[in-house]
Amino acid sequence: MRSLYLTCAIAVMSSQCYATSISQGAESEDLIEPSKKSIHFFKSQVSNSRSIGNALKSLLTRYPEKTTDFVSVALTAYPEDYKEIIAASVSANPSFVDEIIMVATQYQVAKPAVIVEIAVNAEPSYAGLATNAACYYSPEYFNEIVRAAVLAQPDSADQIAQKLVKAYPNKTMEILVTTIKEVPLVGKYVLDALLATVVDDSEKSEDMIIVSIEQLAQFPGAVDRLVELASERNIDSERLKASAIKGGLNDVEIASVINKYY
Repeated sequence: MRSLYLTCAIAVMSSQCYATSISQGAESEDLIEPSKKSIHFFKSQVSNSRSIGNALKSLLTRYPEKTTDFVSVALTAYPEDYKEIIAASVSANPSFVDEIIMVATQYQVAKPAVIVEIAVNAEPSYAGLATNAACYYSPEYFNEIVRAAVLAQPDSADQIAQKLVKAYPNKTMEILVTTIKEVPLVGKYVLDALLATVVDDSEKSEDMIIVSIEQLAQFPGAVDRLVELASERNIDSERLKASAIKGGLNDVEIASVINKYY
């Protein structure tokens, strides 16, 4: 009997809606405002589960294909609890993180940077997909979203940067600089990940290494690795020197590293 009730309720949530659409962002789908019956049903589930997150996880686990519908209803019913709703939704169905971010963005529950921070913390292994989705639906906040994502999950910074460069190749340098400025300690790993995306573009690879030396000049281990990479690619050592000095090293400091590999 309970199963039949739940099945009928799911149908209500999917079809009984107001005609008002909610839209925002880049080519996002229009969402239909949930009906009063849908909201009432979800609130009853919350009462039974004694938690918004538990109710949502239970429903999304059983009906993953209804992720957009359930998140829409949850955010309409409990807009002030958006953090719990986003986190629970991503945790339950991480492969739907792009749709969850789309809904949260269209409902304007928080700034895009806050939404992506919640999402990547809920499921770090999907940080790249979450950040890519947030940038797609809120392109005007691109750098702010990238900063928030890599600061929230610095260990995923290389994954995030690589995913973004594949989606936005014209923003490669912007993504590189924004990322390693925020998490310089993993900067060399970020660079390695991005160099793998431009193996056929020697000019771009060279520019990425030069820019990275300036940004990571205060981190000896990173500079050593970068100069080694530059040597392997026969990059003019004078370019390295100029970039390192711009980043704060003096002639003697950068010369000792260059002499090690050139």
